[in-house]
Amino acid sequence: MATDRGSGARRESGMAGMGPSTGKDPGAPGPRRCTMPAMSDIGTITELEPEDGLGWIELPNGDRVRFGGTACKGFVPAIGMTVRVVATRPGYGGTTKATALEHVSDAPRSFADAPGGPKPRTSLHALQAAGVRAEPLLEGLLARADTDDALHRDLAAAGFETGVSGRAGCPNPWFFAVARDSEGNLLGLYAHPMFDAELPWVIWRPERRTLRLLAFDCASFFPSWLAQAEAASVEGAVLARLRRDLRSLGMPEVAAEPFGTGEKVDWLPPDEAERAPLPTYLGATDGGLMERGLIAHAFGVPPDPQAHEALVALYESWGWALPAWS
Repeated sequence: MATDRGSGARRESGMAGMGPSTGKDPGAPGPRRCTMPAMSDIGTITELEPEDGLGWIELPNGDRVRFGGTACKGFVPAIGMTVRVVATRPGYGGTTKATALEHVSDAPRSFADAPGGPKPRTSLHALQAAGVRAEPLLEGLLARADTDDALHRDLAAAGFETGVSGRAGCPNPWFFAVARDSEGNLLGLYAHPMFDAELPWVIWRPERRTLRLLAFDCASFFPSWLAQAEAASVEGAVLARLRRDLRSLGMPEVAAEPFGTGEKVDWLPPDEAERAPLPTYLGATDGGLMERGLIAHAFGVPPDPQAHEALVALYESWGWALPAWS
């Protein structure tokens, strides 16, 4: 199937032409491999600061390595846990900072893994395992919320309860849920290949079955989300703690308005109630229009196998593929 990949209006700084993009500089160096002797790559977490998600690992030779939650691949850190330092880079003040850690399976994974203990939160791991390209602000927030019960409670109280991932019931293959608001709606990222920089935030409302734009990046989303929470009369002390925590993670101090119900934009697929018959999209010469219509039919209620087959063929012609979580 050959067609031009045209689409609707786009924000210049957030979207490139509808072609595959990794959003990464191919010439950028990767993380520096730890140069310590192999036996010294394994150490013990001796300190953990839940308020900022940072900690220290002590190696058998007495060396200490700094780490943050984003370095923990597939596990929640805990004091006393044995980990392997996979990669490092120079840190602030001459310290060595780990950029990738692995949990050593013969040690307790977490104090929460004790019989009858609570299940560890793994929102950051779910995001990273899916290959979703997230901004450092979001990764840092999820890393801390996974290990800090107080922050997790504050986020939930303000309408940002983590613990969901993937499509989570949304009929759009590019939607990746990050949190649930106080009304049961899903807040997430639109991880479509047309975005080569930050991913936009969207909201899926199951009762209305609508997907709407909230913000184009984290710097816009979180201030507006806090304004929304304040308008909903969330406790002032909770909001003060969240503002402090988010600013420590890099949220800009800007005035913002609540994002309300979100914005209907033409680069999202049509609502189910507004989609045209499938032949309209199969015969479209505008690739963007065709793609959005095929998504609406392929993942609608009921899902249309013909639309799904056509969508897969369209993506193959563009060098794309549906995401793993779809």
